[in-house]
Amino acid sequence: MNSSQLLSYGVLLWAVLAVILCAVLIWTFRIYRRCGAVERRLDTVLGDVGEEGTARMLADYLGTVRATAASVSQMRTEHDELVRVMPSVIRHVGLVRFSPFHDTGGDQSFALALLDSRMNGVVVTGLHARTDSRLYAKPVERGNSTYSLTPEEREAMEIATGRRPVASGR
Repeated sequence: MNSSQLLSYGVLLWAVLAVILCAVLIWTFRIYRRCGAVERRLDTVLGDVGEEGTARMLADYLGTVRATAASVSQMRTEHDELVRVMPSVIRHVGLVRFSPFHDTGGDQSFALALLDSRMNGVVVTGLHARTDSRLYAKPVERGNSTYSLTPEEREAMEIATGRRPVASGR
C-alpha cells in the first residue's frame, strides 16, 4: 500500500467516525428533547414539584396505593367474616303485648320472638299478674318449636317473619 492510499483510508476512516459522531449527537439531542417533553407532561399532571420532587411525589403515591391495598384486604377479610356470621345473627323480631288475666290491665305481659335468617332462635314470654311475674323461653328451629306455642307466641313469630303486620294496638 502506498502512502496516498493509506492517506485516503485515513480520511475515509475519519469521515466515517465523524458521521457516526454526528449521528450519536443527533440521537442524544433527540433523547434530551423527549426527556424534556416527558418532564413537562409530568409537571402538567403533577404540578411543578421541583428537583427530586417528581420522584418523591410518585413514591408518596405508591405508598398511598399500597396502604389502600392493605386496607381493602383487611376490609375483605372483615366482610368475609361478617358473611360467615350473618346467618346466625338475630334478624327477625316480633313483639306482642297482651293481658292474659282478667284481674290485670295494661297489656303488661308479652311474647317476644327473636329469630335468625334460618328461622332459628327463641320465643320469650313474660306473664305479669298482680302477685308475681313469670318468664318462659321456648327454642325455635326452622320456624317450629318442640314446645306448644300460645296464640300470642305464634303471632309474635308471624310478626317477626313478616307474615303478619304489626298491630297498632290490640
